[in-house]
Amino acid sequence: MSNVTESQGNQALAPVWKAITDSLGQSESLAATPAPASAALAEVVGLKLPPIPPGAVTTLIPVPVAVSSLRGGAAQHALAQEHAEVAAVFVLALLIWTCPAILINRRLCCSCFQRWLSRHLACYAFCGFLFNLTMISLVLAREPDISANDIFFKLVEFLEVLSEKLVTVLTQLCMVAGVILVITFRKKIVSLLGYDQQIVRADLRDILTLFTMNRFSPIEISLWKAEGLPTGFTSRSLFVRALLGYNEPQHSRPHDGCTDFVALREKMQLNYDPEDNNQKLSIVIKQQEVVGAAVSQLAPVAGALVGAVGGVVTPLGVGPGAGLGIVTGIGAANSLGVEVARVDLSSVMINRLRAAAGPVQNTNVATDRSDWRQDNFTKVDLVPQGSLWLRISDVAQDE
Repeated sequence: MSNVTESQGNQALAPVWKAITDSLGQSESLAATPAPASAALAEVVGLKLPPIPPGAVTTLIPVPVAVSSLRGGAAQHALAQEHAEVAAVFVLALLIWTCPAILINRRLCCSCFQRWLSRHLACYAFCGFLFNLTMISLVLAREPDISANDIFFKLVEFLEVLSEKLVTVLTQLCMVAGVILVITFRKKIVSLLGYDQQIVRADLRDILTLFTMNRFSPIEISLWKAEGLPTGFTSRSLFVRALLGYNEPQHSRPHDGCTDFVALREKMQLNYDPEDNNQKLSIVIKQQEVVGAAVSQLAPVAGALVGAVGGVVTPLGVGPGAGLGIVTGIGAANSLGVEVARVDLSSVMINRLRAAAGPVQNTNVATDRSDWRQDNFTKVDLVPQGSLWLRISDVAQDE
């Protein structure tokens, strides 16, 4: 029965062996090669090569041969064992290097040995280096499939992957940190650009209330006079700028010939949310400039053009140069108008002034001379110096 099975197997493999005998061989030219005297089959890594008959044309065929010395099904297990041994010896070397820090800072040995080790750290480091180098060399020499070259290239590959991942993580962290810094210091950034009002006139409260105006009520700000202001070399024209939330900036008329005192006697009406604790009322006394608003609007465009031209002749480039020019132009435009003094009132102070003044009718009371008395106003301090007399009251809306 076994002979029959073997015969059938040989018949099934006959075409394969014929292809091998027609293709395999060793020759440096296409000339006929005489057959060797011995008919013994050559063997290469377990593959038996048939003899080459005389006059056969041969062709060189590359045969892949495993470099590893491990053979059979136990190859992976033995290779994993070698990796484990190498990893263990590196862990032991690391433990030897960190032994002084472990023993000196903890009560794991006697105090005399701690003192001796702390005094001879250099000697211990040198001896530990030699011992670790010898131990690692012996282990690598014992392992047939792992060499120092392999460990070096694995270390380089690990550092390459680590550096790529680290660059990706640091880039993402820098982006997140930049966003957090911009959100945290948004008011400072806006102030550096010269803006004294909100750029985006909406917040989370507006979004949650679907931008309805029901929570707002009108208030009236009455400005009587400002005194004790910082003086200049000559008299000047002063005006008041009022900022509150999403309201458009309100301005008083310019008052000419002012030094440290200005009689205002003006009223402004703004929308106000009594429940919003993040609102701030800023009243700024500014000096009127010769340059008008048209120049202020053209300053960012002019800055962009000048920055782009400057970027062409410098390593900065056109794009960054234009961006820097826009920022400079915006800052220059918003810095027009010298700020003389100002006061910032929180929502708590606004509500306190509203409660003290009480509501007023929505009528033109500016002509009533009895309304402009000291008893009807509250004195607040200005920064850097001076004081302002004002009144904040609710406006009774018409039905």
